[in-house]
Amino acid sequence: MKIGIAFPNTVPGASGALQTRWAVRAEERGFSSVAATHRLCYPGHEPLAVLAAAAGATSRIGLSTNILVAPLTTAAVLAKEAATVASLAGDRVTLGLGPGVRADDFQAAGRDFAGRAAVFDAQLAELARLRAKGGTGELPGAVPPVLVGGVSRAAVRRAVRWADGWTAPGLEPERVAPWAEEVRAAWDSAGRAGRPRLVALSRYWLGEDVAEEAAAFVRQYFQVLGAEADSFVAKTPSTPEGIRDQVGRLAAAGFDEVIFHPTAARLAQVDRLADVLIP
Repeated sequence: MKIGIAFPNTVPGASGALQTRWAVRAEERGFSSVAATHRLCYPGHEPLAVLAAAAGATSRIGLSTNILVAPLTTAAVLAKEAATVASLAGDRVTLGLGPGVRADDFQAAGRDFAGRAAVFDAQLAELARLRAKGGTGELPGAVPPVLVGGVSRAAVRRAVRWADGWTAPGLEPERVAPWAEEVRAAWDSAGRAGRPRLVALSRYWLGEDVAEEAAAFVRQYFQVLGAEADSFVAKTPSTPEGIRDQVGRLAAAGFDEVIFHPTAARLAQVDRLADVLIP
């Protein structure tokens, strides 16, 4: 099973310089990929811009969005930006995309929240069409491979019809495992060749020196859930044993890669995670 790590690009106070240093260190320590996530109405760095900076600072590590809220922009703009980053990175980019769940992001972008599902379907269809064309037309290269995020029948349908696979949200392994199986079954039923790429997300922190700030970030990020935000703190793996257990359960569920999202913006978190999981 591949082990990836995410940038701290949505952790408040994490500098732009840290994002680049994070990518370099992740490559040095042998992670399979480094991923950037997406919020508009929240402090942090825009994910495709972060990947572009990382592309210039690294040469081997995979770069991905996990996830980018596609309906906040248009398919044409997204395709242009993603193909540009992929060209800069030497085709190391994967687009993890979702329809979004937070109304404030859509309001700030001047986009329709209620109609986002239909918009997302149309965007995926257009991205698939552009991918089939390769690097022709007005793009600087091919649109990168696409993974669809979400735990819903709609997400399964989208992944099978238009994408290269599925990316799970940061829920417990037992909650995402049935969806992974459903994606595989739907993939086979649709006659798709090969097997879908399956990627899981897990938040983490390591070390008592960051425990307080990491827990505070998780509570703040999920404050929209009210009291339930505390459950996300409790379920975030924060020990070597808990992290290894998380990987084992996700591997047993058939995931190809797990991307660990840091909840503390300290470069040492890259090394601590590598010490636990990478030989």
